[in-house]
Amino acid sequence: MATLNAHGSFYRIQDNMTRIQRDLGDSMERLSSGLKNISAGTRPGDVAIVKSMEAGIATLEYGKLNAEAGVAALEMAVTDLSRLSDIITRLYEMNQIGANPFTTNDDKAMLKVEVADLKLEYDLVGNNIKYRNKDLATAAGNLVVEVGSKVFGTVTAELGFGAVSDGATVVDTEITAGNGGAKLTIDKLAVDTLRLQAASQYNKVAWHALHAANHLSATKLEIGSYRDVDFAAETSELAKNQIIAQAGTAMLAQANAQGQGVLALLQT
Repeated sequence: MATLNAHGSFYRIQDNMTRIQRDLGDSMERLSSGLKNISAGTRPGDVAIVKSMEAGIATLEYGKLNAEAGVAALEMAVTDLSRLSDIITRLYEMNQIGANPFTTNDDKAMLKVEVADLKLEYDLVGNNIKYRNKDLATAAGNLVVEVGSKVFGTVTAELGFGAVSDGATVVDTEITAGNGGAKLTIDKLAVDTLRLQAASQYNKVAWHALHAANHLSATKLEIGSYRDVDFAAETSELAKNQIIAQAGTAMLAQANAQGQGVLALLQT
């Protein structure tokens, strides 16, 4: 039994229906996955861009973490150097006490004990300005951290600063005699210089950390335009294709009915 199809419209409608069904499937897959690129052949240029940006984001994430580690290390170092400054300030006070003619020998003996304790503390703090076993009080250039991205461009930041001198130069007899002011001034200048260097490094690394965080946020926002589906546009496209598919089904039935009607007349 043969079937007649009017003017080939049946086959043309069938071809359109196949295309619409494929588009419907793609739209539903995009909406379900949230991604634009759902097959190997979809927007290959966008895929290449996305892969590069994903590599950049991954490396920048760790670059930001490196900078944050540097910030933590230098914050600790500045705190330690501040303690050295406090020790020297106390030595200044004791030097003033030693210069007082009413300070007794017993008082001066106690001052010597405290001077010894403070000098031991000074050495302990000065020799252990370390973060995760890395000595920050070292020659400049010996301790750097990478805070950029190998994909987007790498940046390094200096963490190390000048070495702390071996103990305060002032001695207990100078303190008890009240004539240690000159050496204390030298010691204070040395510590202040180190603290200035560490604080300067801290400000630079903190800026790098902030810059990396901002760069990371901007890149994550940008990558969405290449990778993430536009839900509003895709939903509209899905609805349009569903309407066309429904209309196509009706037209396909009509085209087939025309052929069946002609065949029925011939049979009669």
